[in-house]
Amino acid sequence: MRISLLCLILAASSRAADAPQPLRFPRMNEDEIAETLRGIHQRHARLQDRVAAVSEAFLGTPYRLGPLGEGPDGDFDRDPLYSFKELDCTTFVEEVMALSLESDLDRAKLLLQKIRYRNGVVSFADRNHFPEADWLPNNQAAGFLRDITREIAGGRTRIARKRISKRAWYASRTLADVAGFSHDSAAQSESRLQDLHKAGELYADEISTVAYLPLEALPAALDRIPSGAVANLVREDQPDKPVLITHQLFIVVKDGRRWVRHAASGRAVEEQPALDYFSRCSNSAWRVKGVNLNEIIVPPALTAPPK
Repeated sequence: MRISLLCLILAASSRAADAPQPLRFPRMNEDEIAETLRGIHQRHARLQDRVAAVSEAFLGTPYRLGPLGEGPDGDFDRDPLYSFKELDCTTFVEEVMALSLESDLDRAKLLLQKIRYRNGVVSFADRNHFPEADWLPNNQAAGFLRDITREIAGGRTRIARKRISKRAWYASRTLADVAGFSHDSAAQSESRLQDLHKAGELYADEISTVAYLPLEALPAALDRIPSGAVANLVREDQPDKPVLITHQLFIVVKDGRRWVRHAASGRAVEEQPALDYFSRCSNSAWRVKGVNLNEIIVPPALTAPPK
């Protein structure tokens, strides 16, 4: 009996070892990622299916807050322009968008810059730092996103408003926000930080508005949310908080159910049933009012015939 049981265990272990492992970008080099990306585009003609496949390939990617910057020429943040090894919630959404829209990895990297930066200008000042004031309106204007909140929420649509103070946000930056200058002296680091503070003095406060589906109305509307939609968590306005939107994620359809895929703070890119995720949001100490919803679309520049 012991021998038979051992044989069964060994056979099961062998079958598990021989089974194909899921495709995951963090375990690949860039050549493998490029090949995988081409395969995803060949297998999936619909953009929303590519979003589901690309986001799945990022599962398990370790979380790191603020992993991307302006590269080796950045004035204030010289973290890399892209990474397949670590992500936060926004950079996860951005990279999935770029890879889902472009089948060629090099072109996708260039497209990522147009998603991360206003008009594709790579600079700290042009980075889409604020979801309400920068990221959403700039990507909608560039043709990457279409707000579908009202289509999903209907008469339950609500509007959140906040005075955004970029000046105050810049002034609150610390030496920890000046990245990639390990060879600077203490005086040089302090001078660079002062330059960052001065850059914020150019901004006047602005009122940002964002439409949202109330959290309590989400269960009834969930099945109307298309796969691949970008969901932005909208919280209650608090004077000491610089933003309303604090988290970005995807809603995808898998096995006939809606799932949330996101870069979870302190953990990794993960997925969980959407109802379970949003149910937990209702218990947040900083009240989650609802979700803003956007559909990824193909911008005109990608569909225009070559000149």
